[in-house]
Amino acid sequence: MFKKFIPDYYFKSIFDIPLEELYESGIRLILTDLDNTLISYLEKMPNESLMNWKDKVESMGFELIIVSNSRKERVENFSKALGVDCVKFSTKPLKRGIKKAINKISKNKYKNEEIVILGDQLMTDILGGNRCKIKTLLIKAIDRSSDTFPTRFNRRLERFVINRIKKRYPLEYNNKLKDLEE
Repeated sequence: MFKKFIPDYYFKSIFDIPLEELYESGIRLILTDLDNTLISYLEKMPNESLMNWKDKVESMGFELIIVSNSRKERVENFSKALGVDCVKFSTKPLKRGIKKAINKISKNKYKNEEIVILGDQLMTDILGGNRCKIKTLLIKAIDRSSDTFPTRFNRRLERFVINRIKKRYPLEYNNKLKDLEE
């Protein structure tokens, strides 16, 4: 049961993701969470570093789509400013928002092995991606102090899940989640 919460990879920020390696491994579609993955909840628009990262991602040949559980207008305004498509109120960890991004919004047809999802929460992003059988990249939350109430609740559940993973899957914990707790 707890294996569905284990990400394939963990990075301290989106800027640490080895994009070249992802591309060489066949990844072509990057689905990404918005809040505390790309920006903090307190920010409203993309900053210059994020715009440069997005330009690099697209210039390498990736397609980028935001898949967020956040409010409609926040996600729409942000994605428009960033210049990418989005799925708002995606209801992660349910499959439907992720599947919508893959099947309806994506400009191409991708196989699961060509897709990755980035996010800062085990309970939504990682569980949702693993349920859809796509690669999952856990990103350290940018600013946990800005978390909304539902996210703070999820973080408490996350601690419980991490402790279970630590006991049942120590190798995966040490390789993929240990740094998250620091």
